[in-house]
Formats: sequence, C-alpha cells, structure tokens
Amino acid sequence: MAALPPSARSLDLAAARALDRLAEAAEVLLPVECAVCRAPGTALCRACRLVLRRSCARPFEASSAAPLLDPPLPVVAAGRYAHGLATCLLALKNTGRTDLVPVLGACLATALHAAARDWPPGPVLLVPVPTTPSARRRRWFDPVRLLLDDCARRGVLPAGARVARGLRHGASGSLLPGPAQKRLGTAGRRARPSGSLRCAVPRGARCVVVDDVLTTGATLAEARRALRAGGAEAIGAVVLAAVRPPAVPLTADSLPGRPGPGVHHL
Repeated sequence: MAALPPSARSLDLAAARALDRLAEAAEVLLPVECAVCRAPGTALCRACRLVLRRSCARPFEASSAAPLLDPPLPVVAAGRYAHGLATCLLALKNTGRTDLVPVLGACLATALHAAARDWPPGPVLLVPVPTTPSARRRRWFDPVRLLLDDCARRGVLPAGARVARGLRHGASGSLLPGPAQKRLGTAGRRARPSGSLRCAVPRGARCVVVDDVLTTGATLAEARRALRAGGAEAIGAVVLAAVRPPAVPLTADSLPGRPGPGVHHL
C-alpha cells in the first residue's frame, strides 16, 4: 500500500522542530530573531509560522499568470509572493538566513505533493533551476537546490520523485545575458535570447522544473527548452511563490514594493 503524503500540519511540525534546534544552536554564537516580526529567540516565531503555513496550505495552478510560458506548462505554486512568504524567501536569498530552510522546505513539499496528483505513474526527476554563477558566489549556496535537498533529507518528497541537477548554465555563465531579469518588463523578457541553459539528465527522463518565484514564465520556458533539447520531457513545474499578475517587476531578488490596497505587512 502506497504511503500517504505528509499533511501540511505534519510538515509544519517537523519544520518547527528543526527551526527550534537551529535557533538553540545559533543562539550560542549570535542573537536570533524572527525573520518577519523580529521577535527575539527564534528564526520564525509561532504566530508568523502559522500565518505562513496558512498562506501555503492550498497550492494553486499558476501558469495563467505566466505570459511567456508558451505553450502552457502546468505550474503549481505554494503561495503568493507577498507578506511572510516573500519576506522569508528574501531573507534566505539576500541575507543568508538558511535557518529558514526547514519551514520554506515544508511549504515547497506541500506544493510538490499537490502537483504530483497529476503526474503520470513512474519515476520523476525534480530539476531545480540553477542560480547564476554570480549569485552563487554572492550567496555561497543555491536556494532552490537547498530547499529540495532539505525535503529529500527529511523524506517528504512525493513517492517516485528524486532531486537531480538536470540543468546547468552554458558557457555564457548567466541565465539570461544583459541587465538583471527584475529590471525588465514583459516586453524586455520576451526579447531576451534563449539558449543559456543546457540539459544534464538522461534522454527520455520525465522532469518537473522547480524554481523559487514565478513572474512571466521566461525562466521556466528556457528550462523546458533546454530539457527538450537534451531529449528529456518537462511534464510540469513547481514554484515556491507566484506574483499576482500583472505585477511582473517584483521578484525574489528585489525588495517588496509598497503594499497595495488591503495588503498589510506583518
């Protein structure tokens, strides 16, 4: 009998225990504070963790928000790129808050299990979009791969799925040459040349592309192109967060803008 996927509550409890252990170890060397509300003594306080869990409790199909993902590809997002999710993701990427990996990994695992309901039977490779060499030198780690590796280590990946370094940067060394993606609108991203990624999985492999933030879909489109060029099949994608269309300029590498009507920071 196949094992049941872990519930959102069990994932959250496991993440909370991991956060507590990390906080206790780090507190010896330097003060720890909640990444969202700045409460002392924990990487993410109980109240903020509950808000984050609720925001990612119902993963949703997000491909309609990606105008450059043509033809369409099924994309499941854990949550909207806003509030605590955006703050935690920015803290991980921009300030090296790797103590947030367990709780963000739990959010990603929930989305992976939601997406897996529509995957065909058999093995699937979870292929993270690689960070650019310059970003890796700045951060010293690859955020998406870090989250997937945490899910694998805790045994919360969907049955039959395993993590594979299936995409690599070509000789150009950057995902898309020229100005950063976050500085371009839809037209600018549409005009960017493809061909910066190459496939590194066996021919015939069935792959699910995993990324941090979905904006226009340009990155996922390039990942799918590279996999197809290498003889692999992209059956879908999973992202940690998706922006609300048409709010394209906001990405995980930029600071959140001014909140709109009805939006309040925690």
